[in-house]
Amino acid sequence: MIDIHNHSLCCVDDGAKNQQESIRMIEDAAGQGIEAVIFTPHYRHGMFPYTKEEIEKQYCALMELEGDIGISLYLGCEYHVNSEIIHAFQIGRCHSLADSDYVLTEYTYQTEYSYIQQYTQQLLSCGYIPVIAHAERYACIQKKPTLCVELSSMGAWIQVNADSVLGMEGRAMKHVCRKLLKNGLADVIASDAHDMKKRPNRMGQCYEYVVQKYGAECADKLFYRNPRKIIEDTQN
Repeated sequence: MIDIHNHSLCCVDDGAKNQQESIRMIEDAAGQGIEAVIFTPHYRHGMFPYTKEEIEKQYCALMELEGDIGISLYLGCEYHVNSEIIHAFQIGRCHSLADSDYVLTEYTYQTEYSYIQQYTQQLLSCGYIPVIAHAERYACIQKKPTLCVELSSMGAWIQVNADSVLGMEGRAMKHVCRKLLKNGLADVIASDAHDMKKRPNRMGQCYEYVVQKYGAECADKLFYRNPRKIIEDTQN
């Protein structure tokens, strides 16, 4: 498995609080069969004031341990969409997912679909591939999951959280995930892990669930083949 949405990079958002917790989270991921993690610290104006330099400092410190832990580590961000998003990536203020053409985009629960559609199109027109973070959380998609058909046809990717698929985020989100998975509208399942207790990484458990409900081919696509494309895009 490859986890493209993860907050185990310490001291840069509401995820891991120190390097020891980062290491525990990464080791736990490796124990579940995850071979690569993309750190995606939040970028949200006024809420997470951490600079790119601070984030890179913490990343470099963990990279020194990469070989000992036995997992590949990459850097990205989870960008809470605003009018500065394209400029932020163009000038290098933020890292795209593993420095590829893919960017992880986040919205608020109440965000109107027209806003999501607008910025999805703008990113695509500038050569980026939006990966819409935890799409099951947004009210517009909860009311009408088929909106993901249009987003996918535009060229965006749909990411859902492992906890939501497992029903640990409530019945509404599990219902949306079921519809997205059943109709082949989800592109990636990721952990969105923040810690070891309240929001741990449950990718391994979710993988087994998806194999049971939707088959091994579907699980391999959502947990490995599609996420691998992001890393391979970086290498190309």
